[in-house]
Amino acid sequence: MYVDNLTICIEWYKIKASDGVIGWIYGDNLAVILPEYLIDTLLRSYNKKAAVFDNGFEKSTVWVAGTDGHDAPSTDKVLLNTSYKEFYLVVTNQRGRSVVLNYANTNESGRKTVQSIHFQDVTDNKINDIILETTSLPLGSSLEEHLFEIYSFKSGALSKVFEERMTLTWESNIASPAVSKFIDIEGSTIRVAYVDYVNVSKFSLNFPTDMRTKTQERCLEYVTYSYHWDKMTRTFTPLYAESRRSVQAVVKETTVLKENPSIWAEETTLIQPTDRLEVIKHFENIIIEKGQKKMENWLYVKHSSGSFGYLKATEVRFINTEHGSILTDFYVKSPLSKQDWRSNAVFVHIQ
Repeated sequence: MYVDNLTICIEWYKIKASDGVIGWIYGDNLAVILPEYLIDTLLRSYNKKAAVFDNGFEKSTVWVAGTDGHDAPSTDKVLLNTSYKEFYLVVTNQRGRSVVLNYANTNESGRKTVQSIHFQDVTDNKINDIILETTSLPLGSSLEEHLFEIYSFKSGALSKVFEERMTLTWESNIASPAVSKFIDIEGSTIRVAYVDYVNVSKFSLNFPTDMRTKTQERCLEYVTYSYHWDKMTRTFTPLYAESRRSVQAVVKETTVLKENPSIWAEETTLIQPTDRLEVIKHFENIIIEKGQKKMENWLYVKHSSGSFGYLKATEVRFINTEHGSILTDFYVKSPLSKQDWRSNAVFVHIQ
């Protein structure tokens, strides 16, 4: 077909319906099985595999499908509208009935990609649930949204039974050095843990904060809470309420606390690698070093002796949080922009 001098491929499929009727359907309206090479490597091990669920899906097959189309099919120039791709995990039973889960897409609003997927019983009914971890990047945004979801079979349909936004932020559109929440699943219990970078004015722990600016500093709080599956209500309900406490650390080598976040500041308390520190606040400043801009980070801490002061963040190793290695690495190679910070850590753990 030619539209305004452009050649556009139109995909139609000849199909046979369950009642035996044969006809043609436009590709926008049909998800078709994907060839192996087009399937995300995370899903290949599930493609065309037998699966056991309930409510008529005791004997099922899992497969991966995709749809190519164009947004807003409402004008005679539909083929010039923005194209999109959608990807589905499909469960089909022996009678040909299917349920689908959209795990990834690309369209005019942005993109969504899968980070991990697992089939495991977390609702304590001997039937596998689908645990999905995805990231999405809205058009025009530099902040990836990280999402954790659990889908369970209910009355022959897939229903979302749990959702947790994992993205951690410094402020609304800037990523946090901690990157993402950690989620641990053991049996039917979900535990969430993360380091929260909070505005100094909203710091909830009982420490002095030595507030200096509104933009260059944040206080640190180690947050945990958990959920457990309730068979009566068939929902995940709070097991342990949110707890906030200090982030702890040690120094890598013997050093000295400073009164202020400056290499020229007066020295106060000697600190040994065996001494325990409570990290209260992150303070940052851009400096010029050898003609190059560089991010210099300081941490305001409480020493086990009771004294307070500043340490260069590169001197510190975090010890009581799942984010320990992530934050230690961040302060060693801190980028000028937090949006440039990435971590290869695995944030979802299933036992």
